[in-house]
Amino acid sequence: EASELEKRLALEKRLAESLNEIEHALQKYEAGTYGLCDVCGQAIEQARLEAIPQASLCLNCKAKRAKEAKGAR
Repeated sequence: EASELEKRLALEKRLAESLNEIEHALQKYEAGTYGLCDVCGQAIEQARLEAIPQASLCLNCKAKRAKEAKGAR
């Protein structure tokens, strides 16, 4: 049962994160900044937005953030 609870909590956390990402993208759309990277302000690649419409970082900034997170472990 603990495993099922852990799975459910993990799923709920991921769904909440996804909802926050979507809400952020909608706010950016309303502000006229949808498609611009939150970090550098450059345009997010069209293919990335087509694959992940709620993306808030360009590939370069996403890669830098992932590298920093990996180094912080």
